[in-house]
Amino acid sequence: MTPAMLEPFEPQLIFRPRPIDEQHLKALAAAKRIEEVRVAMPDGLTLHGWLKRPERWIAGRPHPLVIVYGGVGQEVSELVTHAHAAGWGWLMINYRGFGLSEGSPNERAVIGDAKRIYDWALARPDVDGRNIVVLGRSLGSYVAIAVAAARKVRAAILATPFDSAAALGEEHYRLPLAWLVQSRYNPALIAPLVSAPALFVLAEKDDVTPVKNGLALAKRWGGTVKTVLLPGVGHSGLENHEEFWRSVGEFLAAIDDPALATASGSAAAGSSTSR
Repeated sequence: MTPAMLEPFEPQLIFRPRPIDEQHLKALAAAKRIEEVRVAMPDGLTLHGWLKRPERWIAGRPHPLVIVYGGVGQEVSELVTHAHAAGWGWLMINYRGFGLSEGSPNERAVIGDAKRIYDWALARPDVDGRNIVVLGRSLGSYVAIAVAAARKVRAAILATPFDSAAALGEEHYRLPLAWLVQSRYNPALIAPLVSAPALFVLAEKDDVTPVKNGLALAKRWGGTVKTVLLPGVGHSGLENHEEFWRSVGEFLAAIDDPALATASGSAAAGSSTSR
C-alpha cells in the first residue's frame, strides 16, 4: 500500500482528532504566563496552541523551550497546566484537526508541520535557540524523533514511545503488518540518526506501547540514553503523575552534566540509568 492510499484513513485510524473544551479554553486564556499562539502553514492552514513561559521569566529575555507533541486522540490543552520544569518554557500546538487547528492530520503533513513549528519557535527572539528540547508522548514520540533528526535539538524526551507501528500491530493483533505500513510510523528507522541525548520515560503497566517496544527503540538511539521506568503506571493518564514531570525536570536540570554522556548502568523498576 502506497502512502497516498493510506492517507485518507489516517485521521480516524491513527490520529483520532478531538475538539477543545470551551471552558478549558477560557481558563487558559485567563491564566498567567500562558500566551495563545497561531502558526500559519505554507498550505494556508493555521495551527493553534499555547506558549507557556517559565516561572519568574523576565520579558524580552530568551528562555529555553520544550516543544510538545501529543499522542493519539490527545488535544494538547490538557498538558498546558500540567507541564513544569524550573526555568523552561513550553510550546504545545495541536495537530491538524485537533482543538482549534485547521485541516486534517496525516503522517506527512504532521511531520512537516512539526518542523515548521520548530522553525517558528527558533526565529522568536524570546526563545533560546541553543536550548530547544522536543517531547513526544506515544505517537508524538515519533513526531519528536522526526524533528530531532531534521533539526538541531538540545535533547529529546520520549514518553511511552514505540519502535514501529508494524511491531505494535504484530504485538496487539498477531498479524504481519509490515507489508501494510512498510516504513511508515517507524521511529526505529530514524532514531540512529539523532545524536542528541534522550530521556525515555516508560510506564510499567503500559499495554498500548509496551515497555519492551520502548526499550527496543532506546537500543537504536544514536546518542546518550537515560531510561526511567514508572512503576504501576499505565499508558493513559501518564501526565497526571507527578513522577513523570519530576523525571522530566530532573533530566532538563542535568542536561549540561557531562555525566549524562558518560554514565552507564542497569535499570531497575522505578530507577533510571544512562548509557
